[in-house]
Amino acid sequence: MEHRELYRYDAWELRMKLLQKEWKIEEVIDHYRAVINRKNPDLNAVVHQIEEPVNTDGPFMGLPFLIKDLNAVKGHPLTYGSKVMEGFKAGWDDEFVKRFRKGGLTIIGKSNTPEFGFTPATESVHLGFTKNPWNRDFSPGGSSGGAAAAVASGMVPFAHASDGGGSIRIPASNTGLFGFKPTRGRTPFSMHLNSFAVSHGVTKSVRDSAALLDILEGPQKGDLFATPAQGKPYAGLDHRDLGSLKIGYMADFGDVMPISQDVQKAVNKTARLCESLGHHVEQAYPDIDLNRFMDAFVVVWVVGGALAVKEAARMNGKTADRHSVERMLSTLIEKAEGYSALDYEKARLYLAAESAKFHAFFEKYDVLLHPVNASSALPLGCYNGEEKTIDEILAVSAAYAHLAPAANVTGLPAMSVPLYWKENHVPVGSHFTGRFGDEKTLFKLAAQLEEAEPWFHRYETLI
Repeated sequence: MEHRELYRYDAWELRMKLLQKEWKIEEVIDHYRAVINRKNPDLNAVVHQIEEPVNTDGPFMGLPFLIKDLNAVKGHPLTYGSKVMEGFKAGWDDEFVKRFRKGGLTIIGKSNTPEFGFTPATESVHLGFTKNPWNRDFSPGGSSGGAAAAVASGMVPFAHASDGGGSIRIPASNTGLFGFKPTRGRTPFSMHLNSFAVSHGVTKSVRDSAALLDILEGPQKGDLFATPAQGKPYAGLDHRDLGSLKIGYMADFGDVMPISQDVQKAVNKTARLCESLGHHVEQAYPDIDLNRFMDAFVVVWVVGGALAVKEAARMNGKTADRHSVERMLSTLIEKAEGYSALDYEKARLYLAAESAKFHAFFEKYDVLLHPVNASSALPLGCYNGEEKTIDEILAVSAAYAHLAPAANVTGLPAMSVPLYWKENHVPVGSHFTGRFGDEKTLFKLAAQLEEAEPWFHRYETLI
């Protein structure tokens, strides 16, 4: 049974209602299951529902949660959005799934993803396309598009998401959510495509995101990267002691990457809002060649991705080829096999050198503000991997999604903040990158922006 008043609460408020015994957790979970059953046939955000005992032994008091279908929940399908994994059930829980449960979350399903999470739109042929709940003619983005569509539409209060090249921030921008990518090594490493990916979540409020990071923080044994813990919780940070930040700002990349007027308008508005809050904002951008940077990123991303696809297929007793994966992935594997070990290492070293320039930028600035993408949400079908080769997919990405991966390569924390909605009701987020290991400044800035330009009330229009 649905309870309309629950749409008004973020996860933190729901937790308080449970603590105060105003609601029973069973009522809350029944509500969200009812919303999934009503809305999911249209949006296709949840691809597998899970029935497990309600888990109240943690700070989140049993609140319902979704895991992206790139990650393992023991005893349940793990498809990676691909036909090649048909029939496969995971025999293990990923480390962060264990941490979500330890934090008091009840997993009620898995969210849709493009095949192996490779595109910034959730258009798996095997699982079907996910629609944007604000305007169903558009994509919610990807690869965490199922998670984002589910949260924005009210199917769950928040959901797991992961980000190897913008896959938290892009769908957050397209669906009007807060999307936070932590510093590399802040959370357990779980997607073995490359060292770029991190896991966290998409949320309606800043405090929900901070509270999720509190239960996820820390590497698992054997991780290649580990960022020292901050010591104090992220939830409950007081933005009133933030002070005046020095913000570097670039809304128009000119010849490197033309930015659509609606996106420029959104980010310009955000820059003015930051100035009105007492921050110093000036045009600036790290001294990197974005085109060469992305060329090198693609080499590392393609090789790591091909290896991950082959290994997953082998795990299911199958071979990844033109008959078992989408055209995009079969040609990605062919492209990867054309690179030599020298090509890979040259690209990796170039990215390391350019990352040093990026880090140097933050010796002068506290935060960098720029668009999440070159344009707002794309129409459905732009990334259909059954029809397009990997080179055709990359060409679409070059004109749309080549800004977000910089934070993945450098390992810097970054976030998309929902501060603007277009006339067609499609949201446009503003992207902020912070210093390595400095999630706290980003959370405080986001909370300040959320207070100055609230967005939570907008979700009620999607009931």
